[in-house]
Amino acid sequence: MKKLAVFLSSGEPNFHIESDLDQIANFLAEQKICLLYGGGKLGLMGYLSQKTKECNGYVEGVTVDMFDKKKYTPDYIDSLEVETNFYDRKRKLNDNSDAFLILPGGIGTADEFFDVLNLASLGLITKKIIVYNKNDCWTDLLTWIDKAKNMEMLRTIPKNLVIAENIDELIFALKSYV
Repeated sequence: MKKLAVFLSSGEPNFHIESDLDQIANFLAEQKICLLYGGGKLGLMGYLSQKTKECNGYVEGVTVDMFDKKKYTPDYIDSLEVETNFYDRKRKLNDNSDAFLILPGGIGTADEFFDVLNLASLGLITKKIIVYNKNDCWTDLLTWIDKAKNMEMLRTIPKNLVIAENIDELIFALKSYV
């Protein structure tokens, strides 16, 4: 794996996740895996990208014009691309990554998760999708996915979807893909 697309919040949750992000940043830098993310400097996005740089890791961002104009993009990342809309941003992140890591986030993160999950369920991508269910952040959504499968509205849950309930499981999942 050369590039890991990470989808995560630009906000700051009310639970502790910084030490987990530190471990992820350290792992990426040690393994020489590029952090490919939404290009923001706020919230979890900013924390993970800055920590990855502090660990001497390589960071690429793909943002949208409206965020770049508001100066939400950091100056410390190695590469930044600015797209005109969210569709093109997601396509660029999807096309240029070897795997996906879904960290806690809001609607934007859920949208990015569902986009890659849909592509996987259609057989259009086989890249690993790792969901970090820290503090049950994704439990209700994952329950809905199971329900949709049980109600036969979803043919199959993609085999490349991995759920990590703690940081050890997450790092193990990443290591198995290196």
